[in-house]
Parts: sequence; structure tokens; C-alpha cells
Amino acid sequence: MLITRRSDYAMRICRVLQDGKVHNVREICDREEIPRAFAYKILRELEMADLVKSERGNQGGYYLNKSLDELTIYDIVSVTEGDLAILHCMKEDCSRNTNDIPCKVHMEIERIQGIMIKEMKKKSIAEIISE
Repeated sequence: MLITRRSDYAMRICRVLQDGKVHNVREICDREEIPRAFAYKILRELEMADLVKSERGNQGGYYLNKSLDELTIYDIVSVTEGDLAILHCMKEDCSRNTNDIPCKVHMEIERIQGIMIKEMKKKSIAEIISE
């Protein structure tokens, strides 16, 4: 799993939207220094995941559909990055990791991934922003 700028930008978008008001893309991009092309794609992903909603029209824009108290880094990263597997063999059948002959490397990486996901779920975005 690689946490990219896409996830960073998504969390920054949420930071702008935390006030519950409708914000247009230009305002979001200006406040958080996010390229507009990225912002549109990320906002579409967040909207498809029901984390944000949009309003059309002259006064339209985006607003959070969930409180930042309910959202974690895991929630954002799983939407923006998709696959959270650290190794390619963790997302598909691996011929070197079978029930008969378990792969110790795979098992250790899986353990580490579990710890990382647990930590990503530990704090809400609201807690992180307020620290």
C-alpha cells in the first residue's frame, strides 16, 4: 500500500469542509493548495463513497456528509487508494503461501499490515486536526 498525495489532498479537502458549509472547488483548492484537476477527481471519489455531498448551481459546491468525528485516516485512504495490501501477494492467491505450506514472510507482512490498519482507524480526522 502506498499512501499518495491523493489521500493527503482528500484529508485537506475534509479539513476545509469541516465547518459544515458549502465550499466550491476554487475555494477548496486555494485554501489547501490543491491542483483543481486533482480536487475534482478526489471530490468525485469522496462523493461516490458518500463522505461528501454536492450542491449544483451558482452557490453550489461540496460539503461533508459525515462528521470528522466519524472519519478516520483509514476511511479516507481506503476510498482514495483503493487496495490497502502492502504486498501484491496479499491481494491475490500466492503460490508460495498455501494452507499446506504457509509463507512466514507473508504472515509477518500480514501482521504488520494489520497493525497499520488498526492504527489508521485509531483516531478520527477531527482529533488529528485539533491536535
